[in-house]
Amino acid sequence: MALPTNKTTRALGRWLVLLPIPALWCVGAHFGWLDVLENQFLRLRYHVRGEIAAPVKIAYVDIDTEANQQLGERPWARGDFALAARSLLEAGKAKAVGFDFVFSDFSASKMVPRDELKKQNFEFGKVTRYHREVVLGAQYSGGQGHVQEGRREFPLLRLGHYDRAKNDQPELPEFPLMGNYVDRATHEMKFWGTVGLIDVDYTYGGDEVPRWVPLFAQTPNATFYHLALQLSLIDLGLDESAVKLGRDKLNVVRPDGSLAVSIPLREHQLLEVNWFSRWLNPSLNPRTSLAEVLLYKQDLASEKNEEREAAKKFFAQFAGAIVLIGPVDPLLQDLAPTPFDTAPVPKVGLHGNLIKTICSGLFIRRMPEGLAVALAFLLTVAVAGLAVAGGVKSLRYKIFAALLLVLFIGFAFALFNSCQYVLPMTAPLGATLMTTLVAVGWQLAEEEKRAGRIKGMFGTYLAPTVVEAMVESGKDPELGGHDAEITAYFSDIQSFSSFSEVMSSGKLTELLNEYLTACTDLVQGEGGSLDKYIGDAVVAMYGAPVELRDHALRACVASQLVQKKIAELREKWRFEGDKWPPLVHRMRTRIGLNTG
Repeated sequence: MALPTNKTTRALGRWLVLLPIPALWCVGAHFGWLDVLENQFLRLRYHVRGEIAAPVKIAYVDIDTEANQQLGERPWARGDFALAARSLLEAGKAKAVGFDFVFSDFSASKMVPRDELKKQNFEFGKVTRYHREVVLGAQYSGGQGHVQEGRREFPLLRLGHYDRAKNDQPELPEFPLMGNYVDRATHEMKFWGTVGLIDVDYTYGGDEVPRWVPLFAQTPNATFYHLALQLSLIDLGLDESAVKLGRDKLNVVRPDGSLAVSIPLREHQLLEVNWFSRWLNPSLNPRTSLAEVLLYKQDLASEKNEEREAAKKFFAQFAGAIVLIGPVDPLLQDLAPTPFDTAPVPKVGLHGNLIKTICSGLFIRRMPEGLAVALAFLLTVAVAGLAVAGGVKSLRYKIFAALLLVLFIGFAFALFNSCQYVLPMTAPLGATLMTTLVAVGWQLAEEEKRAGRIKGMFGTYLAPTVVEAMVESGKDPELGGHDAEITAYFSDIQSFSSFSEVMSSGKLTELLNEYLTACTDLVQGEGGSLDKYIGDAVVAMYGAPVELRDHALRACVASQLVQKKIAELREKWRFEGDKWPPLVHRMRTRIGLNTG
């Protein structure tokens, strides 16, 4: 078995130092330190994907400024809501009507006569008993009962609320809008009036966008489901009995046993909202004021035919729709941003998008944490490995590394566009970029150090191009020798001893400097490596230390160029007259070559 080379050992050691970088990014992702950046990547994916339609019709009836003024002192005139709900269902042929607030007695104002309040509650109660398609809101904010710090605690399973006997009840609509009774057959507590949980959405990572919604709350008397889930069940023609809770999913099963929809759950209870559009989109989010609904309700009984026809046309827009009635007036402070809306918009839109998520089956899916860690390491090793492959000056591999990174980003966006799958981006990209920068910087420092060592060792007697070739070869000089075919070059001046007899030392040195410089430049210009000078002799080699395939040819060419140059020097020296003795004018150079 071959032992690892020094180069392999150095590479392994380098990776052992670099791999903690992606590990730290993965730790940051695990503890939520990267959520702010991850949310921005997700927001960008929503914008690239764009707004999409859903196979369910959602319409909004706004409690806006005009409606708020018409309803008057809170608690709002519940008789008006009874009229609105009945009109939407009977005249408008809506599938269901959901209310994004709670009709409880805790917010009752003493300014409203109790007899009037009871009368209106009775009218609304008749609607909720007769129309099970009306879903009233229930919530875990404020109220009385089991209170922690003034608030009812939502029984989140991730916080350990598995014992339903110890869990808090939500704040429910007051009697007679909703009531309870014991089923004689099953001895279970049941309710008249359909309720759904509201105001239980969660954000994460410092982001204000509601993203996660618990779909149910298990309490001592009953399991309460989210408003959006209740309305989705009505759209499917089913009721709460169709819901089958699992550990990681919530199944909705038809009476014949077939699966209507399977909802993936996070932490056994949470569903991530898929946002389909911005709030202000008339085609995907048709809206009207509650004040208009009440006005056209009156016109349905008008004696004028044109007013009755206009009212019928108005209510026709709600045919087959799930209608959400919720507060949109900024004074009511029920606002939050969305991936499409930077400025806060009414949170009633959350319920609409959640219904679209459930009914369309376009659930947001995320990669398990273990696979996300593997992805971060795999991308880091691939990109960083390509970036340092082939040395600092290898542009081709660096282009491949950049393309791989671009392909990953494009794939992450395409995957979200096609199947709502969220690939983690912050940890893989952060780990890859940081590791690559450190690896390339480390490689650059080592290359500079190595180049400096080679230039220091060979720069004085090798041509700059040869030294540069040694640097770019990526091979360090090694002690010892090795067998290689080269061409040896050696030359001297014929009868040089006679020159020293007729010339002073100063003149002789000047002559040798000019002669040796010219010879050396030509030898090195053809790729030769200067070995040494021996007096007037030049010793060089072709094919080492840098390999040359045509070393013999180069040596031959160099020999002829040297002879040509010496002839030019002789003419120059003759032209300089008495500066040089006649012996110099007749200088001859002897050159020997040997390949082996």
